[in-house]
Amino acid sequence: MTKRTRLFLGVASGILVAGLGTGLVAAYVGGFQNFTLIGGDGPAELTYVPADARVVAYADIRNVMNSEVRRKLSAFQQGTGDGAAHFKEQTGIDLETDIDYVVASSSGMGEPSQGDRPLVLAKGRFDEVRIEGLIRDQGGVVEDYNGSKLLISGEKKLAVVFLEPGLVAIGGAAAVRKSIDTKADGSNVKGNDEVMRLVRDIDDGDAWVVARFDALTGGRLPVEVANQLPPINWFSARGFVNSSVDGQLRVETRDEVSAKNLQDVVRGFMALGRLQSGQHPEVAAFLDTVQLSGDGKTVSLSFSLRPEMIEALGALRAQRPAPRTTPAPTPAPKPDGAPAL
Repeated sequence: MTKRTRLFLGVASGILVAGLGTGLVAAYVGGFQNFTLIGGDGPAELTYVPADARVVAYADIRNVMNSEVRRKLSAFQQGTGDGAAHFKEQTGIDLETDIDYVVASSSGMGEPSQGDRPLVLAKGRFDEVRIEGLIRDQGGVVEDYNGSKLLISGEKKLAVVFLEPGLVAIGGAAAVRKSIDTKADGSNVKGNDEVMRLVRDIDDGDAWVVARFDALTGGRLPVEVANQLPPINWFSARGFVNSSVDGQLRVETRDEVSAKNLQDVVRGFMALGRLQSGQHPEVAAFLDTVQLSGDGKTVSLSFSLRPEMIEALGALRAQRPAPRTTPAPTPAPKPDGAPAL
């Protein structure tokens, strides 16, 4: 596989990860990788999301955990069970059963700084006393903020607050405080007509994200790709997850000329991928499902990851060699009469 093919596949994978995962939840509890919204104007928890949010997503964890896709992929994953077990041992949270759904948002640009971590709202069943004890044991402090008990963990300044029974907010201290204020004063994202217009267009999927394009991709795209992209304002993605993953990526450009230019760029990458995927039939099969369309300033890309493709990709992942571990050096023998340490 040539460097240009690897670049194409890397960009495609990056778009899928950005669109269907966004990385917001995985930063806190590994394993949340798909987002979804159920119906209408979104969940009630959006009333905690500030109106200036630049990225908004929702995850139906129960549906994703119970999907056939997840069961297929888990059969090929190596070493992930240890992390989930350790997380449960520390927090009492079973990622398989205790999380129902998750809302995630960010008002920042690009990579979150220490003081600008994204906000994650998780609905489920939590042992509040145990989690507070864990944070205190790790040097955290407790702060009263507008009647809410804010738990701030050590040097990372990661804050946790139980907003309602079964609803916890996790994020940077500034983001969590802002969510409390947002709920109190009513200035939430549901009043942002531009964001909610996009949410209503995609909220029937099992996976979605709406974002300002620069907030989602800032600094993450390879320079040679970023230089070819015309001006893009908004990005949205939705997916349907069960035995396959069927998705749609939608981009709103600055004008119709930018939309046409973007379609040309995407066609070029797709043609390159088809030419150089001869030794990778699973990639060729995926590209055959990709459909590109446009309407005015909007460009849409639909795709399908079918069961046989998922199994093939999972098998390739399982064939990767396990990371090497360096054995601890053997201590040198002590000279006669040396004191024991």
